[in-house]
Amino acid sequence: MKYRRIILLFCAILCMASTYAQGKFDPDKMRAELHRFITAETGLNQQEAARFFPVYDEMRNKQRGYFNRLRVLHNTKPSSEREARELIDKADALEVQLKQLEHRYHVEMLKVLSGVKVMQVLEAERKFHRQTFRRMAGETVKGKRAKR
Repeated sequence: MKYRRIILLFCAILCMASTYAQGKFDPDKMRAELHRFITAETGLNQQEAARFFPVYDEMRNKQRGYFNRLRVLHNTKPSSEREARELIDKADALEVQLKQLEHRYHVEMLKVLSGVKVMQVLEAERKFHRQTFRRMAGETVKGKRAKR
């Protein structure tokens, strides 16, 4: 479950990076789309959204640093068994820290929204990333077909 979630987030980041490489990615636009999607999916009212999204965005900004460090580790090719083990240990430590960060922010989110709403937000976020990934993957496939 833990690895599945990390892979899903990594895929979403790759999709965003792919779109960025094509010169189309706008992080502010993506964040606004995500906010609109979460608000619509969960039925957050204006006051709830105003209290919730600053906490959510702060968490996502801090997570981005961990994702970047994990990406670097995952793209590193070890030259020895010892180095491979060290990379695995570092990646595991970062994933634990990432999960601890997520937990701290979930506690903060529960201070501004009910548990049911937080669960709905987390599901809406996963749904948004799945849909975005599928849309981008479809555009990539269509683009390749068009070039043939």
